[in-house]
Amino acid sequence: MPKHTADETRQGLPKGAQTSVGLSTVQAEYVGHLVGHALAVIECELILQTLIRHRGNRTRAAEVLGISVRSLRDRIRTYRHQGECVPEPGSSRSDDPTQTKLPEFFH
Repeated sequence: MPKHTADETRQGLPKGAQTSVGLSTVQAEYVGHLVGHALAVIECELILQTLIRHRGNRTRAAEVLGISVRSLRDRIRTYRHQGECVPEPGSSRSDDPTQTKLPEFFH
């Protein structure tokens, strides 16, 4: 993903956008960094990072993401066919050396 400065991000968001959906300034800045990227890529990364955070627990990840377990399983199947590494249930965060901490926005 391309890097943007905070000033560039703020310039790209409409005035008052961070309050129109109840986002804090920090959350709006995170969203601003996502603008211009394919939604499918962002969705995939969010799902995979949520699975990592919840040690592969599909039920908990689906609850956090606000989707059904069935929808999550469908997406996981798609991601595997695309060659993505999907955490197995019960996997620990230390099993994945590429694991990065999610920003507080996603908690």
